[in-house]
Amino acid sequence: MFKRIGIIGVGLIGGSIALDTRRFGLALKIIGYDANRDNLNKAYSIGIIDKVANSIDELLDCDLVVIAVPVSYVCDILEKLYFAGYDGLISDVGSIKGKIVKKALKLKLYNFIPAHPIAGTENFGPEAAKTGLFENAFCIITPFDGVDSETLSMVEKFYKSIGMRIVKLSADEHDRIFAFISHMPHAVAYELVELAASKGENFKFIGGGFRDFTRIAASSEEMWSDIFVMNKDNVVSAIDEFIKYMRSLRDLIEKGDKNTLKEKLGNIRRMKRELYG
Repeated sequence: MFKRIGIIGVGLIGGSIALDTRRFGLALKIIGYDANRDNLNKAYSIGIIDKVANSIDELLDCDLVVIAVPVSYVCDILEKLYFAGYDGLISDVGSIKGKIVKKALKLKLYNFIPAHPIAGTENFGPEAAKTGLFENAFCIITPFDGVDSETLSMVEKFYKSIGMRIVKLSADEHDRIFAFISHMPHAVAYELVELAASKGENFKFIGGGFRDFTRIAASSEEMWSDIFVMNKDNVVSAIDEFIKYMRSLRDLIEKGDKNTLKEKLGNIRRMKRELYG
């Protein structure tokens, strides 16, 4: 599809995109840039990228640049690409879209297609990158007014080529939805670990259920502090609603109302099956 692809941020997502780009033969050369020089050198040494870029300017002759950095840096990178005169395709992979789309609209950056691959693990860094991470995963694309249809089609084709299923949403709708299904659950997992750890040696008795539930609390604190702050209104609203539901459960437990509690838990179990089998 492309002669040269640039990846800004060569960690889990950016590195995995690079690996699948090579696996499916989508580019002749993959060039990586990362503000963390150790990550950049590691990505090159383990074969994730073909060439190291020492600055964003060295990506200007790429046909596509994918931005895979913590979301608070995406707008700055868009600005740098714009003022450097980059006229190829641009996409990002961040889990916040509203503020990023506003920046793109302000710059009239119509060669930019915002995207959010719904894939990942709790691990991070180049060593966490792997092939096949995006197989059958959803990729949420949030195009905005002014985006060229051919540009949109090319970026969609790229993400489809590494195995993803495309869904389009508005940026605002995306941010509301993911506050509930991703951002708030991460916040809960972090706080549950903090609570359990505060109990001292009792922490050693934790079993598989707790480990499964809190697996995501091992995720990058840089990435998630960015996400929480950039989507703060939606995340706060989601946490507030979650607290209401927890209070309702707490009240039933406190009353010892087993019949109502059993009915509630049964309904939730059926909801869970309907959500994802």
